[in-house]
Amino acid sequence: MDGSDAQAPAGGIAVANLKIAVHASPREIAEDWRALEHALPVSVYQSFDWIDCWTETATAPQGIRPAIVSIRHGTRLVAILPLGIERAGPLRVARFLGGDHANIRMGLFDPAFATSLDGQSTGDLLRTVAGRIRGVDLFDLDAQPIAWADIPNPLAVHTDATPARCDVGMMRLEADFAAVLRAHRGAKKAKKRRWQANTLEPVGGFTLRRAASQEEALSILDTYFAQKAAWFRSQGIADSFAEPGVADFFRALVRRRWSGDESALIELDALEFDGGIRAILGSGTQSGRLSGYFMSVSDDDWRRVSPGELMLYEVIAASCARGLQELDLGRGDERYKASWLDINEPHVRAIVPVTQAGRAAAALLRLADRTERAVRGNPRLWKLAKTIRRWRGRDEKMPADAD
Repeated sequence: MDGSDAQAPAGGIAVANLKIAVHASPREIAEDWRALEHALPVSVYQSFDWIDCWTETATAPQGIRPAIVSIRHGTRLVAILPLGIERAGPLRVARFLGGDHANIRMGLFDPAFATSLDGQSTGDLLRTVAGRIRGVDLFDLDAQPIAWADIPNPLAVHTDATPARCDVGMMRLEADFAAVLRAHRGAKKAKKRRWQANTLEPVGGFTLRRAASQEEALSILDTYFAQKAAWFRSQGIADSFAEPGVADFFRALVRRRWSGDESALIELDALEFDGGIRAILGSGTQSGRLSGYFMSVSDDDWRRVSPGELMLYEVIAASCARGLQELDLGRGDERYKASWLDINEPHVRAIVPVTQAGRAAAALLRLADRTERAVRGNPRLWKLAKTIRRWRGRDEKMPADAD
């Protein structure tokens, strides 16, 4: 689908002069996507392989229609919006692909094009995109960074954009891990690591093992799924990894990672001691940044030594040695993240209605957003909400336990 609508100018580039097409699969523009990706400091979540694996494994089981939007100025590709159309009752909602498993969600934008857009022209652009996709009631573009690699994210300045429910914390890395450690309460962390090492010495110490083969990675991944499912049950949280297609998606990342391409599309780190895996971190690396996908800790007596904290200490040290410049652990404000991540990357959610039904739904979504932000922003209310969630989880387990 090609063409353009007469719209207001987008800074130095008129929206009317853009060629906008919608593709059912990333593979339809694979060569152009990879070229744009390699020319920009994109996150791993916007890489061709990440989106392609999600499209191939998760969209059909979840009832999502891929709508990959390519935007060209003349013959030059200036942006890609990796969208999917989801059903929410009678509504058709356009969201970035990846769902909650994409901690950073945005398009790929040529820097010159990104800086040519403002709040008004971004609205004109989305209206034109909606006309190309057809049948969209609402854009729900959540978890968008305001800027990425010092380049403004144009969709984050849309007039309907508001702060996201939670941001992403990150940290700067450098080759000298000792310097990084000093900047993050290093004396306290080093003291605890010595205690952990001494505590584990009677059982042979610990090992941080990074999966070196597809088979090893899939084995660690299965252990992760089991550990995390147990934790979700204990906290009364729905298991997002049990949703249709999600486990297959991460297995597809593993297979793609070891298909001959040496990219760090996914890495599996496992902390082992006393004959078992006690903590796991799944991550991906792109543009010098390690992004944490997920983390788990075994629910046993060894939790007293904080294996997750020990694993992060070792992973951060290894990331410095690898020459990485940045590290994040996804969305959320868990204590283990706050211990290291000292830079807050603000994110926004742009809820942009297209139809009358979309406008009604947008009002409800914004109200729910404001309510959740208020709860999260009040430590007492947030603690109470998590306690209620855990109680609910225990109540839901009781019939099965009784059997």
